[in-house]
Amino acid sequence: MRMLIASSAVLAIVACGAVQAQTQTREFPSTAPTTQMERVTTPEFINKAWNINSFEIQAGQEAENRATDAAFKEYARMIVADHTKMQDQLKADAEKIRGHEWPTRLDSEHEQNLQQLKSASGANFEQQFKTQQIQGHERALRLFQSYAANGDNPELKSWAQASVTTLQRHFDRAHDLPKAGGVM
Repeated sequence: MRMLIASSAVLAIVACGAVQAQTQTREFPSTAPTTQMERVTTPEFINKAWNINSFEIQAGQEAENRATDAAFKEYARMIVADHTKMQDQLKADAEKIRGHEWPTRLDSEHEQNLQQLKSASGANFEQQFKTQQIQGHERALRLFQSYAANGDNPELKSWAQASVTTLQRHFDRAHDLPKAGGVM
């Protein structure tokens, strides 16, 4: 009888441990961001960052001119100013890298987004702008965080890390922009 009770107690302890391990696995999934981040070379990062900044400047200028809601105009002024500064710093850092050639126009993805924005009108324009800002800044954050963690150029890594704060602010503020009809 004692053997049966002892065996039952051991089984209960082992079972509780297994349940606890399962619970911990569900509550704390592995979130190693560096394994999920896209690794890019320095030239790829420079080109992608250039496209992001150029698109944001042009989209922001479009929104400054066409948005009717003051919150959109204010956001647009902010991103134009911030991405212009970011672009200037990128150029200053990247010019030190021998053999780098600057893009002369937006890549196809950013050009298509800009054309979609330009063809939108009224409240649809503002919603298109908001959607693009949220999606674009989410991708930009992943890219910049990845290069800051894994890049091979110390100056660009430092710039990428410093830019994450600005990109996060843009992402957060884009979420706060009102929906069509002025509702947040």
